[in-house]
Parts: sequence; structure tokens; C-alpha cells
Amino acid sequence: MKWLVLAVGMTFFFATAEAQIYKWVDENGKVQYTDHPPPPNIKHPGQRLQVKPATGTNNNSSAPSRSVAEDRLEFDQRQQKRKEEATKQQAQADENKKKCIDAQGQLRIYTDSPRITVPDGAGGIKFIDDDVRQKKVEEANKAIAKFCK
Repeated sequence: MKWLVLAVGMTFFFATAEAQIYKWVDENGKVQYTDHPPPPNIKHPGQRLQVKPATGTNNNSSAPSRSVAEDRLEFDQRQQKRKEEATKQQAQADENKKKCIDAQGQLRIYTDSPRITVPDGAGGIKFIDDDVRQKKVEEANKAIAKFCK
């Protein structure tokens, strides 16, 4: 018996539930939309708009009808695309982290080593001068600024 009374009461409540929206112009000339009636000091009286609650069915006859399977397929495709994008972003973040660590190591080499040697291409070695060292330090700092965020 309690269930019957509850069901009838809820049916009555949902059947009569409609949203009340009021449209009125305020003293600054702006159009206001509220769920409360306009204040009494408004010169231009507002109008009460009847808004019906949305239903789960699509009443637009020009829209093509879609099946649940088509909706599910589209959802799965969007979800797969998001996963692929997240994977790409993670790979890019990992690559940037590696480049950051490499740039920090290069900077440490160029700032902490008293004399740096590099291969000369003929099987020997040569020392780099301070101008080249400074250029390499600047390049490492640029790479750190770019990849170490």
C-alpha cells in the first residue's frame, strides 16, 4: 500500500513539474533570464516563459535516426583517439625528459671541466677554446629552457 501511494505521488509530482523561466530587462538595459519573477521596481514587466523538461527521445524529424550500435561505435572511436593522443603526449614527455637530462649533462661538462678535448677527425684530439666553450654552454642552456619544464 505504501508503494502504491508513493508511486502515485511521484507520478503526480513529475507530471506537473515544469521549469518556470522569466525574461526581463534590468535598469541597465540588459536582458535577464532567471527562475524567479523580476523585482517589483523594474519599469518593463517581464514575461514568463514556459519551458518543458527535456525528454530522452529526439523529436526532431530532420535529424537522422541512429542506432545504439552506431552511437557505441562512434564512442569507441573517440575513446580510442583519446587514448592514442594520451600515448603520444606521454611519449613526447618522456623524450623531453631524456633531452633535458642530456642537456644538463652537457652543461655540467662544459662548465666543470677545465680543458675539454674533442676528436679532430683525423684520429687525433684537439682542445676547444673559450669561445667554443661559451657557445656550447649557451646551447645547453637553451636546450634546458626548452626541454626542462
